Amino acid sequence: MKKIINAIYVIAALFFVSSCVTPFEPEGYEQLENILVIEGDINLAGNTDIIVSRSLKLGDIAKRNYVKGANVWIESESGTKYYGYPIYSGQEVKYSTGSLYLDYNKRYKLCVVTPEGKRYDSELVKPLIPPPVSSVEFLTDTVKKEVTFYVNTADPANNTHYYKWSYVEEWEFTAHRYASFEYNPLTFKMDEIPYEKNKYYCWNSDKSKSILIHSTTHLSEDKVYRMPLVSMGPLDIRISLLYSIEVTQQALSKEAYLYWENLRKNSDQLGGIFSPQPSEMRGNIKCISDSTEVVLGYISAGFFRKKKFFASKSEIGLYWDDHSCDIIIPEKAFPIPIPWSTMHEDGYVVVSYNPTERESVWVLKECADCRTKGTKTKPLFWPTDHI
Repeated sequence: MKKIINAIYVIAALFFVSSCVTPFEPEGYEQLENILVIEGDINLAGNTDIIVSRSLKLGDIAKRNYVKGANVWIESESGTKYYGYPIYSGQEVKYSTGSLYLDYNKRYKLCVVTPEGKRYDSELVKPLIPPPVSSVEFLTDTVKKEVTFYVNTADPANNTHYYKWSYVEEWEFTAHRYASFEYNPLTFKMDEIPYEKNKYYCWNSDKSKSILIHSTTHLSEDKVYRMPLVSMGPLDIRISLLYSIEVTQQALSKEAYLYWENLRKNSDQLGGIFSPQPSEMRGNIKCISDSTEVVLGYISAGFFRKKKFFASKSEIGLYWDDHSCDIIIPEKAFPIPIPWSTMHEDGYVVVSYNPTERESVWVLKECADCRTKGTKTKPLFWPTDHI
């Protein structure tokens, strides 16, 4: 049986290999590798998180080269410093100031000193206050079979004009089959799974990766209507039960907007923010000891507006589960029964068991263990009572 399963994996692998595409490298772009990238904005009323990394060559954009051991701080125009401290998560690191409440009437800059001793300062920037997020909504397109989430906002004072958004999304989902038993490879027995330890309900989360900006300078009103944030198709697990998106909105200066717009256009062409960028892609950060060094990043300051929105599977009305979970009853296998230990070793899990008949039903682990696609850690203030 294991040979059959392995054969299926090999066939699948061949399909993947045959579908590989040679990456396209656009001409006319300077290959800038290993340049400093500084991400983050100064939050006047809350936590400021800064990520310091090195850019990667084209074709290697799936991960960042995080800079560890840097000194990071916010500095006001009067010289007061607010230090960030490293927070590690596996190989990732960010520098966090903790909650701050800074004076809106002062200008601020970000300062970074790398482990090599080189210092990088942003320009002093004036804090900006965005209007509140008016609403977050979604529209389901039954023709395209797609759902898109949007953000709406407006500034009645007509002062903002340049907007930037990011979001954190969380979703609850289930395994395809509910497992009421599990096989114990140490005792070679079947153990019943209590509901509080179920492998059926799980959660997962992600953050926005696209550059989401918009300008209203071409409009008579400072109003943003249905700015698209994220779209999903009918097979997307994020909309299979309950989906949540928390949108963060900030105001940009004209200079910051032009930087992000230029970066967005180039990253669309080159395949990612951390792809090599043209040499003119400079922000408002400079190396103090070498003004000719290219640094990627633009630091803004201000307040951030947040709004959280939930949408259920039934409200969206798009998701359908096309996953086929083939079952195996090893006790009835022909020509001889398959040992439970073999089923376990081949990546199968039991979903039901009849102790009287000593008969069990097995499926692949991904069909009955939601932890293969998420975690059992439930987000705070999640509205369902599932565990």
